[in-house]
Amino acid sequence: MVSLARQTLVHEWKRFAAAILTLAFSGLLILIQVGLLLGQLDAFTLPVTRSKADLWVTAANIRSWDQSTSVPARSEGLFWSHPAVLDVREMGMSYVDWKTGDGARQSVMVVGVPLQQGALGGLEGFSAEALALLSNPDTVLVDEADAAKLGAQVGGTAEIAGKRVTIGGLVHGFRSNLMPLVFASPSSLRQITMDPGISGPPYFLLKLDPHFDVGTVREELEAAAPSKSYSVATPEQLRWISALFWLEDSGAGTSFGFSMLLALLVGAGVTGQTLRGAVIASIKEYAALRALGVRVGQLRGIVLEQSLWVALAGNAAMFAMAAALYGVAWFLSIPLVMSMWLCTVTSLLVTVIASVSGLLALSVLYRSEPADLLR
Repeated sequence: MVSLARQTLVHEWKRFAAAILTLAFSGLLILIQVGLLLGQLDAFTLPVTRSKADLWVTAANIRSWDQSTSVPARSEGLFWSHPAVLDVREMGMSYVDWKTGDGARQSVMVVGVPLQQGALGGLEGFSAEALALLSNPDTVLVDEADAAKLGAQVGGTAEIAGKRVTIGGLVHGFRSNLMPLVFASPSSLRQITMDPGISGPPYFLLKLDPHFDVGTVREELEAAAPSKSYSVATPEQLRWISALFWLEDSGAGTSFGFSMLLALLVGAGVTGQTLRGAVIASIKEYAALRALGVRVGQLRGIVLEQSLWVALAGNAAMFAMAAALYGVAWFLSIPLVMSMWLCTVTSLLVTVIASVSGLLALSVLYRSEPADLLR
């Protein structure tokens, strides 16, 4: 029976080609929709997801990472006094106006990046060459995807919060959907914002001894906050609460959820009908087998195996197209996430759709007599 299922697919491949392509495109639509949503969340929380800190200290009771105002400067000594803390660094960010060459204004977020390679407070993916450019006074970097929006050219100048800066170069992969990110050294950031930092920075980043439990340290530090003057969170926790805020505030969660549900329903419906047509096209062969004494359970096994082979081919086509689209998205700086768990869940979903569709197609055989089908 196993060889019969494979031989049917090989000799009647045209019947199943449409089902394979339909299944592949259905899975691809779901994969891309979820990948774009995850990419948008990553782009929104980019400084958090790219950080090297074990804990983030922010202003108290914020709903999103970018809402932090200031953490009391005196709190730094409290952090250093904890036995689990190995390093404490300020993280500077500020909303300012960027004035383009034609006089147009654009709101940007200036991020202070330490100049030491691998320093706490740095960002993963920030190259040594980019850090060397930031070491020049009054020099900033922008993502190449935002260069046109900001009217930025390498070697050119811009005005940030009334201060003249030089655009030292461009970076790739740091595009945020919150607003354009502009990167500067901590000293340049202080010059731009004219903030002496007396009240405290918006963030403290903490590096912990790996022998200590991060969750326990977080609770201890937060409990030690005088008058609840700050909050402590892991990067994952901060990313999660920020993502929930973004989904609720922007309505993106509802829109993406509806589109993914629509993709699932359309994919299941179209794939089911296409696979049903392929099975019905072979219904006389199945009826002949049934007339010869082959049990319905054995026929079900043949169709199920065919469905699994169709799912395998559909998954292969889906991942090939997804890889190509991922490359295009990377080139165009479109945030798209293709994680292992997402690919696994989508693959299982495609397999279930194919299996259920194939078995439902046999309902025609169950409701009919072999003699009627052989006419």
